[in-house]
Amino acid sequence: MVHEEAEEEHEGSPWPAVVGLSTAPLITGLILLLKGINPTLGLGLVGFFLVIIISFLAREIRQWPRVIAAFFSRLRRTPIPAEPEVVSGVGVPTTIFLFTEVALFGAGFASFFAIRATFAVWPPPGAPHLEDFIPKLQTLMLLLSSLAIEWAVYSVKRDRRGPVFAGVVITALLGTGFLVLKLGFEWPHLWEIGFTPDAGIYASNFYLLLGAHGAHVLGGVVALGIVASRARLGQLTSRSHGLLESVSIYWHFVHLVWLLLFTIIYEGAFIW
Repeated sequence: MVHEEAEEEHEGSPWPAVVGLSTAPLITGLILLLKGINPTLGLGLVGFFLVIIISFLAREIRQWPRVIAAFFSRLRRTPIPAEPEVVSGVGVPTTIFLFTEVALFGAGFASFFAIRATFAVWPPPGAPHLEDFIPKLQTLMLLLSSLAIEWAVYSVKRDRRGPVFAGVVITALLGTGFLVLKLGFEWPHLWEIGFTPDAGIYASNFYLLLGAHGAHVLGGVVALGIVASRARLGQLTSRSHGLLESVSIYWHFVHLVWLLLFTIIYEGAFIW
């Protein structure tokens, strides 16, 4: 049977790989800048990343109207009841993506522990005491959000549209609350007392790790918004919910990274 709509074609492009690889010099440059090791080289590496990003955007922005129109066109489509099972297809891509994320945060944690090993006392002298009340609230919020996203996954497998949408929205709201507490309350307070990214090697590592995690939370919230829009339109079913599965796995990973950060950074003084 011939479908009314032709199969969508995708152009091969090296840009995703180029942009992804360019994050390595970006991270290296930020470390060199924040730690004052080699500001000139750091600026050069950050500048290289910006050139890559600007070149990428200059090419992609011209295609955005067409891509956005195609996206909303797909959103308006209703799922085909007889479509094949697609959930299993998210396994390999999601796993590969998570491996890259593990490598990213693994490098950050390795840097933190390497610096930690050079100090006899940790946190180093002059570092402020990090209050853990807000981080504890954030931990609770991420824990509840993980339960909410699992509720959504459980519901979609039983074709319960309402709970799927509610679970995803609750997860997104809790993730947004996490960011509000971080950027609206904790970090402004730390800046007021002089604990800024350039306040020393301890501060630079703190903001590098927490900032990277916050960026991942923001990315997760955006992804949850897309999932919520599809759930609202009834496009997530027991036979087709690979996007929800992938986002839920990513969100659990973000939660796990936060638990490590909370334990090591905020409670570390009581462990070592």
